[in-house]
Amino acid sequence: MSENDVILVTSSYDHTFIFWDATTGQLKEEINYGEKVIVNRIDISQDKKHLAAGGNFFASYYDVISQKKQPVYVYDGYKNNITGIGFLKDSNFFYTCSEDGFIRIHDLRSNNLSREYQEKEPLNTICLHPNETELIVGDQMGNVKIYDFQQNKIRLKLSPCPEVGIRSISIAYNASQIVAADSQGQCHTYMMNNMDLTEQSLLYKFEAHQDYILKASISADLRYLATCSADKTVKLWTLNEKNLGNDKYPKWELFSTLYGHGKWVWDCAFSCDSEYIITASSDLTTKIWQTDSAAVLRTLKGHKQAVTSLSINDIAID
Repeated sequence: MSENDVILVTSSYDHTFIFWDATTGQLKEEINYGEKVIVNRIDISQDKKHLAAGGNFFASYYDVISQKKQPVYVYDGYKNNITGIGFLKDSNFFYTCSEDGFIRIHDLRSNNLSREYQEKEPLNTICLHPNETELIVGDQMGNVKIYDFQQNKIRLKLSPCPEVGIRSISIAYNASQIVAADSQGQCHTYMMNNMDLTEQSLLYKFEAHQDYILKASISADLRYLATCSADKTVKLWTLNEKNLGNDKYPKWELFSTLYGHGKWVWDCAFSCDSEYIITASSDLTTKIWQTDSAAVLRTLKGHKQAVTSLSINDIAID
């Protein structure tokens, strides 16, 4: 597998990763990571060299180029499930959050723990701020927290939905806004000034689903917000520049609803040009959709149990 390939990977409760050919929908490689292991989240590094996986009481990473069946390294010490994972842009570090309240940053060069910080509440989701110095986490008690990993402290705590778990957080690539999705189907949107989130950041919310939102994702070009849910659907939202309230900010409005999955839709991700969206479901399938038409282009079949996480890297490397 070369660094210029489109890399699409899914993980499942059947204890496997599958590498797919995103163009043809064909299965390229399958890795069994062990019958006693559950993987909740995966991510591909920006340089396409590593796959990070987080699950029950562990985090690990694999060499994507060689596609060896065994992980390069396994980080233990977690006391509960890992619920979020991702790489820093230089691909030498990946971060996690977990139900034991820990935020951790692992160093691939030394296989050591680079940073560690613990919160009291279980953490459900995490994403990297484009400034590369902060991580944004959402917890089970309805809080959004900004963790400054250079200072190793929480610098800001917001509570958009007290006592209602934040399930997913997505930040725009230019840090213009953050969307936090909760377990009651609501999306909470913070508009940011100069890439900064403060207690004065504008908040508005809207009902996206009438059931759990499991993932929210803003496309790279800011054209779409995707939300996937326990209601078996994926919804695409667009910013309506004509719908300006008293705050003068455009609001997310429903663009289309993607029907086709038969069970919970756990994960979703856009292609880098936002022309396609990929979704993963408990119905054992992964689907590739065209965003503007809401048409299913490919249905990927190969997993034997629920497909719970996916990652795509289709960015060309110079």
